Amino acid sequence: MYRLRLGATLATTSLLLSLSHAFAQAPATPLGGDSWRLVKFQNGDGKVVAPDDRSTGHIKGTATYRERMALPPNAVFEATLEDISRADAPAHVIARVRIEHPGNPPIPFEITYDSSQVSSSHRYVVRARIVVARKVLFTTDQQYPAFGTDQTQITLLLRRANSSTSITESANSSPGEPASAGGNMTASLENTYWKLTRLGDTPVSATSQQREPHFILESASRRVTGSGGCNRFTGSYQLDGNQLTFSQMASTMMACLDAMETEIAFLKALTQVKTWKITGQQLELYSSGDQALLRLEARPMK
Repeated sequence: MYRLRLGATLATTSLLLSLSHAFAQAPATPLGGDSWRLVKFQNGDGKVVAPDDRSTGHIKGTATYRERMALPPNAVFEATLEDISRADAPAHVIARVRIEHPGNPPIPFEITYDSSQVSSSHRYVVRARIVVARKVLFTTDQQYPAFGTDQTQITLLLRRANSSTSITESANSSPGEPASAGGNMTASLENTYWKLTRLGDTPVSATSQQREPHFILESASRRVTGSGGCNRFTGSYQLDGNQLTFSQMASTMMACLDAMETEIAFLKALTQVKTWKITGQQLELYSSGDQALLRLEARPMK
């Protein structure tokens, strides 16, 4: 390979060229008698760039549902590419696509994402939903792997959402936008990062030396994951309207100096939960006797 540095017209650019064909002996004139193909160049700030580099990727798919019903004109379709590699953290949204007036299924979509945010060692899924009049009408209820299959495109099956999945939009929000902490929206019970702020009547605050107690209800798997402040925990949950119960709870077994008392009370309270209520960004969980067990606040998905 030879390096050719151009003069005044391209003073800040170096071109790295390769022969377009192999040869047995070096030519008498290094650059004469051969055709050359540009394989990479170095720009003025020292960055080496290849012409075939691609900074974006694309995931194509279609979404459908089994119900024989037409979508109203104000329907909004949303699909997201999410990193779900960390079991103790909420899914991280890499990219999304939003389609207003998507028409009737099958709904074609294409998610464009930044390739630099994707790692071969991480796990990624595609999720989707259809929102109508601030209500989630259909949503995926299982994980659809984004990569690692031979499919040229992904086919998503959406199911009717339960009544708990709702969106209250502020005047400045766009129809169908997901709830975000700190805004005027009502957060969704599922797929939201819920930070513990109160145990019964006792306020809870995490120190800088520990994790913040929290949980996430993952609608695709009906699993709950979170942290008590010291140990990570997981389990399953059942949801029916305003009825919510947790079961099969398990956690790691580390010992911490400051967080254990809160963690033990947090996990015990979860096993006693029977009903729930959301007001804005606050979630309250109650026992069978309507005793307030826990209060949590929605936080941005990390």
